[in-house]
Amino acid sequence: MPGSIFDPFHVGGSGGGVHSILGSEFIRTDDGTLVPAFSTASAVQGHGGSSSSGGANGSTGSPTSTLVGSSTGLEINLIWDASVQSSASWKSVEAAVISAAQLFTSTFSNHVVLNIDIGLGEINGAPLAQGALGESESSGYITSYGVVTNALAGADAALVSSGQLSANALASSAADAGHNFFVTSAEAKALGLVNPSSGVDGFIGLIAGSSLYYPANGGAIGPGQYDAVGAAAHEISEVMGRIGMEGQSLGATSKVYTPLDLFRYTAPGALDLTPTAAYFSTNGGLADLQNYNNPSNGGDAADWATSPTTAKDAFDAFGTPGVIENVTATDLLEVAVLGFHVAAGKTLAAVTA
Repeated sequence: MPGSIFDPFHVGGSGGGVHSILGSEFIRTDDGTLVPAFSTASAVQGHGGSSSSGGANGSTGSPTSTLVGSSTGLEINLIWDASVQSSASWKSVEAAVISAAQLFTSTFSNHVVLNIDIGLGEINGAPLAQGALGESESSGYITSYGVVTNALAGADAALVSSGQLSANALASSAADAGHNFFVTSAEAKALGLVNPSSGVDGFIGLIAGSSLYYPANGGAIGPGQYDAVGAAAHEISEVMGRIGMEGQSLGATSKVYTPLDLFRYTAPGALDLTPTAAYFSTNGGLADLQNYNNPSNGGDAADWATSPTTAKDAFDAFGTPGVIENVTATDLLEVAVLGFHVAAGKTLAAVTA
């Protein structure tokens, strides 16, 4: 049976170096109101640092941040806020989040730095929602269908060449082509639409206490515990753009979609344009690669529907206690179609009709 829910994403945070094609950056508050984003770029390390999990300035305490990945490829700058740094278990928490980040930096090669603030028991200074294992909050931009599809067409060319994405996968439909799209700051970096390193792209928060299992503590996961690495990977991927809007309103802006919505189908050739049950496909709906959650159950529409095949999947809408939740090849393909380049030598899920 599924356990605690992964709370639906919030949109907020800040970024920098915006190209005029995207215009202003926005924050979505909890009540759905859009307000201009504020700048917290001063909290961000510069590009090109090396990975480190040691203490700040050689001490035994928590560092202020850890840069994961290679300076020639994708890097994720993990910014540890006070809730993590002051925790007695900071080493275990940071080790788990670093492991989650490495799943993405070892798979994707975009030469960008994603800056993500990490909280424990809170997110961006606010308590986590009741019953949530984790939450994410992302900065982002309202833009057009044309901007999104033009950027994705270039970014996804290698996936088309490899046969993992059909050449007509981004064909417009009358229902979505004229509407607005929300793109997270992290995905905008991957697509080359904004500065590749500056700005805080998002925040994630993990539940505090003994509910999460941290591999660094040793021993086996308990029957009532949830995998911390899987939970962190789930939230990081949302900051990277693994979110959906399915035509809902975002503040005063109506009929908003996300790039992920372009790969959400109810039948061959039929995009799912409302938040209902659907499936992920990279060839126009011919292949059902994984089913999406029906949000009527309280879970996120952009997460996988819970089933025997997803109970150990980090992208499931609900955490499963007592199991280690993995990031699968299909999970990584879902992130790849959002504009993240697959590193040489990496093979993701195959596409079959």
